[in-house]
Amino acid sequence: MGRYYTGDIEGKFWFGSQPSSDILEYGQDDSDSRIQATIYYEELDEIKEKVAKFKAEFEKKFKMTYKKFMALIKKQGYLTSSNDKTTQTIKWGKMCREASRIELGDKVIKGLKDKKDDLFVEAEL
Repeated sequence: MGRYYTGDIEGKFWFGSQPSSDILEYGQDDSDSRIQATIYYEELDEIKEKVAKFKAEFEKKFKMTYKKFMALIKKQGYLTSSNDKTTQTIKWGKMCREASRIELGDKVIKGLKDKKDDLFVEAEL
């Protein structure tokens, strides 16, 4: 279950919090029916800056680094900082949404560095 992306980088969009169109943060769509993104190697520096900006915004907004948040997810899978379940759930959803975009950006950067050429990624809608 879920929506996948394949090509020069592969993965699965975060269920319930990440739209397929997130890949377009880093590339351009060449299709009408599916997302077929080309991510240009020449834009690597701009993509690095964008991901760094996302990480800084994450830390400012949530008072936690992206890296610490990802470690928390791997360790326990949820936040425990609030007794208010509604507030905690809303905050968790927002953090997951933003973390998913950062994680995808990190994959794009790694893919561009490894391939040293443009990336092609196809995603399910």
